[in-house]
Amino acid sequence: MTGSRETEVVLEFPQPVSFNIVGLREFLPLGQRVERFAIDVDRNGQWQEYALGTAVGNRRLIRGVNCTTTRVRLRLPGGPVCPALSELALFFDPKVQA
Repeated sequence: MTGSRETEVVLEFPQPVSFNIVGLREFLPLGQRVERFAIDVDRNGQWQEYALGTAVGNRRLIRGVNCTTTRVRLRLPGGPVCPALSELALFFDPKVQA
């Protein structure tokens, strides 16, 4: 039995950023590797879950509530192989209602 294969990426910003859409893309020349993901935001020094999902593929947009924070974490729970992402992006669309 092997150990945990959870991968995580933390984005830290010098100033608060606002977003309500998270964009993810996999590096598809290596195949589709992400089976599940979780996005967390920092709320007063504590991680709070923002979104959960399965499969990323060519492009996945996750629309959520308006959020302002200085840290965002992407967690990729263990899969059969190492994940390969080509993009993690945050967007703010004023037309998206929370």
